[in-house]
Amino acid sequence: MFKKGILLIVAISTLFLIINETILTKEEKPEVKFVLADKAIPYKITNYSWGKVLNKDKLIMKDTYSSVKGTDGTAAFMGEYVHIHFSDRPENVEILEHKKHRKSYIYDHNTNDYQGYAFQIDSQKGERVFEVRGIWKGNNYVTYIIKLKVS
Repeated sequence: MFKKGILLIVAISTLFLIINETILTKEEKPEVKFVLADKAIPYKITNYSWGKVLNKDKLIMKDTYSSVKGTDGTAAFMGEYVHIHFSDRPENVEILEHKKHRKSYIYDHNTNDYQGYAFQIDSQKGERVFEVRGIWKGNNYVTYIIKLKVS
């Protein structure tokens, strides 16, 4: 009885690993486009983990904010919407705004605008940094950073 239980656990674990390696993961990272008033917004990829369980391609930056510190932000006006278009729709999207010493979670669900995701820029003027993380099946994720100069 004990041997059958062990064999069953090994069989289920092996089956899960095979399914996860073949079906649940994608080979290439999806393309993304950030759009503000019909103009593309440049972005940087700061963190990602992509691939199969045994062969993951990873990049991890401890301070994502520093990756855009010396760059100019894209001009934006308060009240405008930033639209996010993924070539392969993620299971979940998280959007955070970086403030001096903390992050504010501003978004946690999708909208039907433009068949993708969108968030509105609030009334605070100045340079604003947003972190967008797309999460796909197989524990794959990519984190993008955009910088806006709100006037």
